[in-house]
Amino acid sequence: MSIPAAEIAVVVVEDDAIVRDWVRLACNDSEFRLAGQAASATETVALLERRRPELLLVDYRLADGSGADLVRELRTRGISTPVLLMTAKPTEGFNELAREAGAQGSVLKTGSRDELLTALRAVLTNNDAAFDTRHPKRPGDRPPLSARERQVLRLIAQGATNREIARELGLGNETVKTICARAYAKLGARRRAEAIATAQTRGLL
Repeated sequence: MSIPAAEIAVVVVEDDAIVRDWVRLACNDSEFRLAGQAASATETVALLERRRPELLLVDYRLADGSGADLVRELRTRGISTPVLLMTAKPTEGFNELAREAGAQGSVLKTGSRDELLTALRAVLTNNDAAFDTRHPKRPGDRPPLSARERQVLRLIAQGATNREIARELGLGNETVKTICARAYAKLGARRRAEAIATAQTRGLL
């Protein structure tokens, strides 16, 4: 059996060297080749200015932010390279989050080599099979968090008070309270700690 030519360039964005090695090994003896690596969102933007890969494999949790936010930034910059968003475990609503960010698929880092290659191929053909079905769907009656709600929740997770959040974002105190109330309602949470824990479990922060 002949080995397919490695012609499809893939860049992996992941701060864990072990996972980067897993991707590199998975691409061996396939039609894919690892054309670049980045450990942070900042490195990714610089890398993509030099190279034009055909696929991006992006971890959801990066050292300097969220992989979903990175995908949003790339789309804002006009970079339309197909993206697979990675996470370590099945997470409720992760596929919906990936779609909303502008990704074309999702994959588990705990999956097999064949599962990764299948997902990469599905992304190239714009196949919905690129989204891993092990992620539970977001309940239909639970609307997604807005970008502002996620921003406020991240600041809360960092220990900021409402007054500090208002000052940081240039908002009124009452506006911050309203944003918090909306976010808590969407998460089904009553308190700050519960809201942050729920958002983190669902991969929203």
